[in-house]
Amino acid sequence: MEGDLSNKLHRFFYPRSVAVIGASANPGKWGYGIMSRLVNSRCTAKIYPVHRTSGEVLGLKAYPNLLRVPDVVDLAVIVIPPHAVPQAMTECVAKGVEAAIVITAGFRETGTQGRELEKDVLRIARGGGVRFAGPNCNGHFNTAIDLFTAEQSGIGRGGLGVISQSGNFGTYLVERGTERGAGFSKYVSSGNEADLTLEDYLEYLGEDEETRIICAYIEGVKDGRRFFDVARRISRKKPLLIMKVGRSEEGARATLSHTGSLSGADAVHDAALRQAGALRVDDVDELLNAALALRGQPLPRGRRVGIITSGGGFGVIATDACRHYGLEVPALAPETVRRLDKYLVSRWSHANPVDMAGDTWGAFGCIGNLLKTDYIDAVLAVGSVGFPTDALQTGSHVTPDVKRWAQKMVEEEVGMVDGLIERVHKNHKPLIITTTIGGDRSPALARLREKGIHTYRTPRAGAQALSYLVKYARYLGRFS
Repeated sequence: MEGDLSNKLHRFFYPRSVAVIGASANPGKWGYGIMSRLVNSRCTAKIYPVHRTSGEVLGLKAYPNLLRVPDVVDLAVIVIPPHAVPQAMTECVAKGVEAAIVITAGFRETGTQGRELEKDVLRIARGGGVRFAGPNCNGHFNTAIDLFTAEQSGIGRGGLGVISQSGNFGTYLVERGTERGAGFSKYVSSGNEADLTLEDYLEYLGEDEETRIICAYIEGVKDGRRFFDVARRISRKKPLLIMKVGRSEEGARATLSHTGSLSGADAVHDAALRQAGALRVDDVDELLNAALALRGQPLPRGRRVGIITSGGGFGVIATDACRHYGLEVPALAPETVRRLDKYLVSRWSHANPVDMAGDTWGAFGCIGNLLKTDYIDAVLAVGSVGFPTDALQTGSHVTPDVKRWAQKMVEEEVGMVDGLIERVHKNHKPLIITTTIGGDRSPALARLREKGIHTYRTPRAGAQALSYLVKYARYLGRFS
């Protein structure tokens, strides 16, 4: 990335001081939300509210315009009516601000008049060396310094970086990811991309050591050649998950009225993404399924899956799901069957999928054996791991003996988790776990999630997540 742009994006994500132009003490205003998040965070950047008439906002001295701020300002957040934005940008230039975020909407996405207003803002910024996000966006965050101008706050720190051309969708993605235990590094809502573009953020996050996986919601690409080149460079170093919308003709038209983006032929985008090594997804759950797997699992050396289930029905469903996503379910060799016999009741299926016939206490041993089997590249465990804490609850059916037995089972299962994780990484094979009744309340599965092995709600979701590990491994040349 070019040095000057890299430096300004660094100030964008790591400002030493932030001015909020349009700061407000009115909880119904955007300027209040941004100020509140900044003031109540652990971020050490100096905060300067700018308001035409108020002398104080949320306990901080306010200034009538940016030029009255008595300090250097690294980042300006602009949240005022659109007609006033050109003057605010002029003040940013005069003040020597390096980076800005124009939250305000009412520009290119509204038609000809808004398009001309956006051009004015861009002309002023370019003339004075200010690089800015937006307009028509909802901000950004950097969990490393607890900086939040976007609507989210209290987001867990982790390796997922997010770029979204839709502020609302970006917020939804982060919230859904947080619910599922994902941690985030940086987020930016790019809006209309009058100045800073998707390609700029991609290139920055591609070099960001705190970002291990990049997730992007895209409505349109301004510079197709640059996007392709940047995506291809990034995907060799870290996974790039793309949700490219506007597949249909009607959807493509909708993107124009949303952020003013032009969405080209979907087949062209699809082919370009595939050639660049980007992994394309269709919805937020698919994106998170893939991201959580890529974040915590080793990459497989092939597409052959060993399936272990608590019952026959789940085995059929899991097998169909694996085949649907291009995965293979090989037959078990006699030697493997003999090894598994030690952990299973005599009525088990003696085949792949391994149907444990309702007796799941040998699940950890079976999974460990499948992981070290040379013709198995990954294991999909459905409903076979995760003793629920419900069994420890009091009730007329829970005698002291039952409770002691259940407690012992829970403790034994939790005690085996670290050894299972060690086998996953020793054998360089992913373990995908999907839950059934009570699985979400299992201490063992909670422990696995803490260690980066996330769980999935259905066999289909688990197989889908595994398919992305396979796609990325194949792209990197781990197998043909």
